[in-house]
Amino acid sequence: MAFKTDRSGQRTGLINWKTRLNQIAELGWQENRTTHYIKQQLKDAPLIDGFNPGHTGLLYKLGKGNRAILLRADIDALRTRSGVAHICGHSSHTAALMSAYLFAQKQSDRLRTANKSIYFLFQPCEEGFPSGARAFLDQARSHLHEIKYAFATHVRPLMPPGQIGLVTGPVFARGDYFEIAVRGTQVHVKNAPEGIDAIETASHLVLEIKKIQKRYLNRLRINVGVINGGRQANTVADLADLKGDIRLCRDADQTMIKNRLKTIISALEKRYRATIDLRYFSGYPVLTNERALVKKIVASVNFSGKKIVTRPDLFSFGCEDFSFISARFPSLFALVGTGDRHDLHEDDCVISDRGTETARLFFQQIISWWLTK
Repeated sequence: MAFKTDRSGQRTGLINWKTRLNQIAELGWQENRTTHYIKQQLKDAPLIDGFNPGHTGLLYKLGKGNRAILLRADIDALRTRSGVAHICGHSSHTAALMSAYLFAQKQSDRLRTANKSIYFLFQPCEEGFPSGARAFLDQARSHLHEIKYAFATHVRPLMPPGQIGLVTGPVFARGDYFEIAVRGTQVHVKNAPEGIDAIETASHLVLEIKKIQKRYLNRLRINVGVINGGRQANTVADLADLKGDIRLCRDADQTMIKNRLKTIISALEKRYRATIDLRYFSGYPVLTNERALVKKIVASVNFSGKKIVTRPDLFSFGCEDFSFISARFPSLFALVGTGDRHDLHEDDCVISDRGTETARLFFQQIISWWLTK
C-alpha cells in the first residue's frame, strides 16, 4: 500500500525503515546488522555503541543539559516457523524512535535554551536473557542521574487502530520461573508397590499447582510447561523434572507463591515418600506506570486526535524488561493499538503501517512536551 509523503518526509522514512528492519530481523544479542543499519541511517556518533554481552544496541544523547528524559525502543526479533521475524512488533518501535530522533535533532536550539537533554536507547535483547534493559542500566550508570522520566511504547494488535493506552499503575506482570526435581526409587514393574514413583508424585504436584491457579485467578498465572521423567517403560520412575512459569500482578505476591509451593512440596514428600527440590528464579519485576506521570501526560499532551484509553483492563500477564527501567525511574509505557488480525508472537503477526505511525507520534509528542515543560 502506497503512502503520500508529508512535508517533512517523516512517514516515508518511517515505513522504509520498518520495511528494512523486517528484512534484517535478528535474535537478541545478535542484532549486528540492525545496529549497523540504525547508525547508518541516523548518521550520528552514539554515546554507547554496543552493550554486552553481544555488543549490540545503541545509546544516543541530544542536548547538553543535566535534566533528561529517556526514550526506548527494543530492536530484537523472534524465531518463527519460517525464520527470524519481528512478530513482536519491535521493527515498528525502532523505526518510530529513529524518526523521533531526527525530529529532536531539529529542536537543538530549544534543548539548549531549556538546558535539557534526551537519551535515545535502541535496546538489544528484550525477548531473551540476559536482559538488554539491565545491560543498559549497568553500562550507562554514569548518565542515569540525569534521567528524570523514561518512556517506551509497544504496539498491541488487538486494540483498535488510533488508540493509545496509558494505564495507571501496573501494565505488565512480574515474570518468575521455577524448576522442580522429584526423586523416588526405581524398581522393576513387578515390584511396583515397593517403589517410590516420581511420576505419580509429579502428577499430583501439577494438580496442586492447577489449584493455585484457580484460587488466585485474578492475581497470577502459574503453569508447568515442561515435564520429563522415567527411564524405561518396565520400571517405576525414580525421577521427574518439571519446569514452569509464574506471572504476578504484584511483586509482593512473590513471597506468597513461594510459600504456597513449599507447603505443597512438603505435604507431597510426606505422602509419597519422594524427595522434591524447588529452584525458584526471580525474573522481571512488575512494569508500572507512575500515576503522577500518566496524569501529567494525559492533561498536557495532544496526540493529534488519537483516542487516549486509561482502562485498567489493559493490564497484561505478559512480561516486559522495560520493567527494570520503570523500577529505576518514573516511567510511562504506552500501548499503541494497531487493529491487526494476529496477536504478538503469533507466526502470522504483521503490524500495520498505521500502527507504526501512531508509535512515532507518541515519541514525537513526548519530545514536544518535554521541550515545553
